[in-house]
Amino acid sequence: MKKFIITLSAIALTGFTHIASANTELCRVENNDCTFVLLSEKTSQTMTEKITEGEKSSSDDKVTQASSTVEKSETLLLINQQRAKQAFSPFSTFKVPNSLIGLDTQLIKDAKQTLTYDKEKFKVQKWWPSVWRLPEYNLSSAFKFSMVAIYRQLAMDIGQERMQSYVTKFAYGNQDISSGLDDFWLNGSLQISALEQVYFLQKMAQGKLAVSPESVNVLKEVMLVESTDTYKIYAKTGAGRAYSNDKSSKAMLGWYVGFVENTQGTHYFAFNFTRESYAKMKGARVQIAMNHLKAAGVI
Repeated sequence: MKKFIITLSAIALTGFTHIASANTELCRVENNDCTFVLLSEKTSQTMTEKITEGEKSSSDDKVTQASSTVEKSETLLLINQQRAKQAFSPFSTFKVPNSLIGLDTQLIKDAKQTLTYDKEKFKVQKWWPSVWRLPEYNLSSAFKFSMVAIYRQLAMDIGQERMQSYVTKFAYGNQDISSGLDDFWLNGSLQISALEQVYFLQKMAQGKLAVSPESVNVLKEVMLVESTDTYKIYAKTGAGRAYSNDKSSKAMLGWYVGFVENTQGTHYFAFNFTRESYAKMKGARVQIAMNHLKAAGVI
């Protein structure tokens, strides 16, 4: 396995500088308000031919033998290395491991199972978007619409002991769920860096998390956001207050994490950034991450 690390932290390279247009904006390498991490696994196969002599000296007895060599390589791209290693609240990106735990414990059987929550404990709030007020949810819709109450209930159903066991087994971030079973990932005790996000996703996709393959397959089903003839994107957004201790600040942290499968291999990515308002964060997090995937030739 060949491994390469590309770090963009203090210099600006062509194709990675900030452009004002939302359709082309990228994380600025000279600014520490964002980071993009891309871990690419590629497999290549080379064919070689060797001509050998037969038992007789006649040239007709020459034999051509073909052999193939499979070479695997892993490339890690870090934009703003310091921030790539900085831990933040995962917010709704924790729905990836939370869903996986729910599936592996058989609390959730499949993507279409109806999911409910305690409406007395998790009361409807005025600020809830309409997609959080649907009459019914399953794993697919709860994941797609990032329905927080469903996932808070799921964490309660999993329980403290099982949740801690899985989070520890997954080596997920700082593995600290002590601030509250139903919200430790929402500006609570759990923290994770962009670099840790991609390594968690890699272990999941490679079947190294000691969960059932079926659980991973169902999770991939609900994570799929785009499928073309040349690639598939599996991803999850996340967002929350960037400075939880400053009640006057409206700054928001935005996440977009996932992986891409294409003809070259599998590419795990994590993007986070801070913007001064929810509106400015929400409209840009997916687009900027997609711009980086395009710039890297992944999609």
